[in-house]
Amino acid sequence: MLKRPLPAPERFTSADLIHILLGMLMVPLGITILIRTLSSAAPTLGVLVGGAFVAFGIYRLWLAWSRYRLYRQRKR
Repeated sequence: MLKRPLPAPERFTSADLIHILLGMLMVPLGITILIRTLSSAAPTLGVLVGGAFVAFGIYRLWLAWSRYRLYRQRKR
């Protein structure tokens, strides 16, 4: 299966803003979960959940930034 790139967005919507804000909230929340989990007995599930929050938050912010760059290039 060929992986096709996402088309450039045509406009910046409120849903895009919400996705960016959620990504910005996921990273510190994941770090907090990791710190609290590692300071106690360090159960595997807590480490996985904290790591997943951080990873998905960073991915979401990276995707938002790359889509925003495509939007700015298309707007020119």
